[in-house]
Amino acid sequence: MIITNNPITILIVEENAGDYLRLKDLLQKMRLPVKKIIHAVNMEAVSSLISTINFDVVLLNLLLPDSNGIDTIITMDRFLPKTAIICLSGFSEENTAIESISLGAQDYLVKGDFDEKLLAKTIQHSIERKKILENLHLSNERFKFINKATLDTTWDLNFEENIGQWGEGIIRTFGYSEENLLFNFDIWKKWIHPDDCERVMKNLDYHVKNKFKNWQDEYRFKAADGSYKDVFSRGYLLFNHSGKATRMFGSTTDVTERKKLEKELADQQLKHQKLITETTILAQEKERNEIGKELHDNINQILATVKLYHSMMRSNENDRDDLLAKASEYVNDAIEEIRKLSKSLVSPTLGDITLKQALNDLADEVNKTPSLHLKLNYEVEEGKIIGSKKELMIYRVVQEQINNILKHSKAKKATITLKIKGPDLILTINDDGIGFDTGERSKGIGLQNISSRVEFYSGKLDIISKPGKGCKLKITIPC
Repeated sequence: MIITNNPITILIVEENAGDYLRLKDLLQKMRLPVKKIIHAVNMEAVSSLISTINFDVVLLNLLLPDSNGIDTIITMDRFLPKTAIICLSGFSEENTAIESISLGAQDYLVKGDFDEKLLAKTIQHSIERKKILENLHLSNERFKFINKATLDTTWDLNFEENIGQWGEGIIRTFGYSEENLLFNFDIWKKWIHPDDCERVMKNLDYHVKNKFKNWQDEYRFKAADGSYKDVFSRGYLLFNHSGKATRMFGSTTDVTERKKLEKELADQQLKHQKLITETTILAQEKERNEIGKELHDNINQILATVKLYHSMMRSNENDRDDLLAKASEYVNDAIEEIRKLSKSLVSPTLGDITLKQALNDLADEVNKTPSLHLKLNYEVEEGKIIGSKKELMIYRVVQEQINNILKHSKAKKATITLKIKGPDLILTINDDGIGFDTGERSKGIGLQNISSRVEFYSGKLDIISKPGKGCKLKITIPC
């Protein structure tokens, strides 16, 4: 019992002085701790008390000078909505007792038919019932507010009676009316997409048979306009003592937009992956073409000349030494060309060479040609770790852009600058060549290859160029 040790304040609303004194005497005899007993002779007197005193229970005579019968209960419940009400009457009439309780009273006693023990028990039980009703009322209010606030559609399904009730989300999210708030299994199955219904029911049946309390599933649910929404439902199953499922509470979330966004993202990723694959294939084809060109135009021609000298030596013994010297010179040229070609293909990180050394070697090779002078500004602090994969990416980008400069720009000078600024690694390659209009000229295979490499590392590629103003390629990637 929740009030045994808490003194209670009691209001007696009784016009008859004799009945009041008898009640007061019984209250003083009972074992419940009483803090205060207040007496009022009519409803007007009660209205003057309710603002100054908090009452735990009211003993209410239904026949008062200014109020009569069930109206007395309605008025008292309005005056003291959180206080337990016990009706008192001189008539033992069951219908009156039932009606009193339905209108807000917690119990009903007939004058002269109870002693202090029954009175104490009635008071105690009435206060307890009132508190339970108050808690239930608060829970219902919270449930209503949650239904209004949440985007989910709550529901309650009674298996034994085959009846359920939707929350307000069925109206707000799916467009149904208040007439559709009540439902049963047949209605629920009717609103599940025909292609999903059998699977959902089998899943639920599996949980019920195995006494799993938590059920969830994803399916398509019919809206009031006939369209279907993608939904995700979660339910909590209740089982009785014999293991039979009796009830399930849960919620249904509209995930249509989420599924749509997931599909769009998947399509974008697939498209992006196809683009990367296509770019990679093009880059590989370009590389094969470059190798084939180098082999055909340089090495093959050199070896063909060596073969010609070898044939001439057989038929011209007088010039054999001179021809042998020239053939040997051409063989050395072929070896040098093969060395250059191999070096351009081998990753600089496969050996002990550093990125700085690899870029210096590249600059030295370029500077052996009279057409372009290449300068390297390596401003990365010694010992700063960039990462082997990023170093290879930087080297390949530099290699690609220098090839572009040599083939297309007609530049006399070019500069490579590599530095770290804040959280970013910045690579710039400038040349004084003929430049181009970036707004009109589409990216060639070389620049596409650079772009895909930079994008892979979540970097940014900027190309600044104008006709006759050279070109500046700037790459920014996170360290």
